[in-house]
Amino acid sequence: MPKAKNMVEWCLDKAKKELEKGEKHRGLIKIKPDEKLAMEYLAKAEHNLKVFLDNKKLGNYDWTINIGFYVMYHCCLAIITKFGYESRNQECTLALVESLAEDRKISEDFKTYIGSIRSNVKKEDEQILPMREKYQYTPVVEIDPQKVEELLGLCQDMIKDTKGSL
Repeated sequence: MPKAKNMVEWCLDKAKKELEKGEKHRGLIKIKPDEKLAMEYLAKAEHNLKVFLDNKKLGNYDWTINIGFYVMYHCCLAIITKFGYESRNQECTLALVESLAEDRKISEDFKTYIGSIRSNVKKEDEQILPMREKYQYTPVVEIDPQKVEELLGLCQDMIKDTKGSL
């Protein structure tokens, strides 16, 4: 079984066990597909993109990384909601989107988006998640404007592909 599918199974099992204990789940649960909520997540991604552009215009490049991550993450939440899942775990969300792409239920381009987010690229300055953590949790504010442009293009593409998948 592919790694993403294994992770999805683990996330579903984790949530089930937590719910059985009366706890709030921190994994994945199956829900009724909700296209309205999926569109709301997409609207949040588009809102985040506007905030990204506002910060870019102001020269707040460090914050664009954090916002760009959430543009992409809200696209992922839109996708999984359409397919009838609720997630309370970023890694579970990413694994599910990757699994949906592997099963060709959504464009295989989503595997590329997930690869850009995750820490599976060789260079840390090409990984969105570690860059987000760096600019959110350290005093570093300087960033190469080219990285911001690359992330902007990725976010715009992912929003477009998410719209096509909903």
